[in-house]
Amino acid sequence: MPILNDAKSYGALTKFFHWVIVGLFAFQYAAGYTMTSLGSQDSALGFTQGNYYNWHKSIGLIALGFAFFRLLNRHYNRLPKWAPNLTKSEKRMMHYYENALYLAMFLMPVSGFVYVMAGGYGVHFLEITHLPNPIGKLSQLATIAKWTHILSSFAILIALAAHMSVVLRHQLVLKNGLVWRMLPARARSPVPTPLPAGDKAQ
Repeated sequence: MPILNDAKSYGALTKFFHWVIVGLFAFQYAAGYTMTSLGSQDSALGFTQGNYYNWHKSIGLIALGFAFFRLLNRHYNRLPKWAPNLTKSEKRMMHYYENALYLAMFLMPVSGFVYVMAGGYGVHFLEITHLPNPIGKLSQLATIAKWTHILSSFAILIALAAHMSVVLRHQLVLKNGLVWRMLPARARSPVPTPLPAGDKAQ
């Protein structure tokens, strides 16, 4: 598998960033749900609520770093051509959803960082070191950042659901192997199938 993208397929670097981001954000949603469900004296899987909060904040900053490098990779590493079995409307939808995902991918961790700093909670990074607070305690800013964080988390879920609806339709209904384009090891190439009547590919 080539490191960089080529005209027909995604390279190893793009796939790496894609799946690392998926894994980090999946952890964030799981940790976020767990930490808000636990009581202050409760624990789950050997971790207290405080542990989950610390790891949620730490992984959020790591995810922000990966998102930054993923964006750089997208800018300097040319994208392959669209899959031949996507319709014009699907391409347009995927483009909008991807832009929404990128925006929320940055907005959610940044707003989370602003919230915990302006709220005076701080970040005990990886439970190793306390990060300095460059903002100071500002209650109004903390409230705005908190709701931005919450709304952007829902935006990611909506955009991801829309994105996956297209992928799963091709994979499970049309059975043309679209998902193989982004898997770490491509066992086979997607098989182009006839497009729906009245909709032509670009």
